[in-house]
Amino acid sequence: MKKILKNSDGVTLIETVAATAIIAIILVTILGALLYGQKMIVFSDSKNNQAAQAQDLIDSIMSQLSEDKNPSSLSTGDAIKRDSFADPKTITNLSAGQDPRKQYMIQEGTVRKSVNGSAVDYVVYTVMVRIYYNNDESYIELKAFAKKGGVWA
Repeated sequence: MKKILKNSDGVTLIETVAATAIIAIILVTILGALLYGQKMIVFSDSKNNQAAQAQDLIDSIMSQLSEDKNPSSLSTGDAIKRDSFADPKTITNLSAGQDPRKQYMIQEGTVRKSVNGSAVDYVVYTVMVRIYYNNDESYIELKAFAKKGGVWA
């Protein structure tokens, strides 16, 4: 014990500063990684919410088309029917309650199918939904197919 107390070799100021700098660098690196992780969690949550909204919209459209509704008279809430998707910042002349970040397109076509030996033409729809998020810099896009009047005969 006397040997330890008699040892007057201490830690120099340079060693203390160097150790503090190393610890600071390590802490800054860890803090940066934690902040990046938090940012990714928020971004992922936003993306998941928009994907759920896109799925709800496409489900609503598909359900209405299966009920033999006219594509021009669908009830889609605040979504906008478009001929082609556009940047929400460029869309003007909106009706009250319309959201330019929620857009959809419906393309009509026919499919020929053999039923009981005879060819039958069915009206089919390609439904595309695009919902923008992240300050309109990213979007979720879904595509689905529906037959007019429901399932195949």
